[in-house]
Amino acid sequence: PDEVPEGWRPVFEGLDDADREVVLAHEDTAALRRMAVFDVVTNNADRKGGHVLEMTDGHRYGVDHGLTFHHENKLRTVLWGWYGEPLGDEAVAGVQRLLDALGDGLADELAEHLTDLEVDTFARRCRRLLDRAVLPVPRGEWPVIPWPPF
Repeated sequence: PDEVPEGWRPVFEGLDDADREVVLAHEDTAALRRMAVFDVVTNNADRKGGHVLEMTDGHRYGVDHGLTFHHENKLRTVLWGWYGEPLGDEAVAGVQRLLDALGDGLADELAEHLTDLEVDTFARRCRRLLDRAVLPVPRGEWPVIPWPPF
């Protein structure tokens, strides 16, 4: 496989479905780290590489969030490069803002589109992330990278 470029994070090294060696990696940037935190709290089940759009000014947009907020843990993302690392001050502040907003009307707005269970689970995910203060480690009971990854 090709080497991981400087400034990138390896996510997966192994064999693809045709037994070819592959390396999946992503940029090591604050923007993508924020997106990884977003994926955790929304339980994104489909963050593929093609769902991260690069703008000419360097900004990244995350798109296609149709598989989010489920009450069962279904987190599947290509943005695993920071798993097990401390959450960091910026992420802690952002997740805390989400929790505060839930008490200030966001829960009611979300309830127009989500079930009560999904809203409650979203709040629990935010609290659990703050309590643990580290980005989660992939679990084996569910494929952790969506297929195809791009």
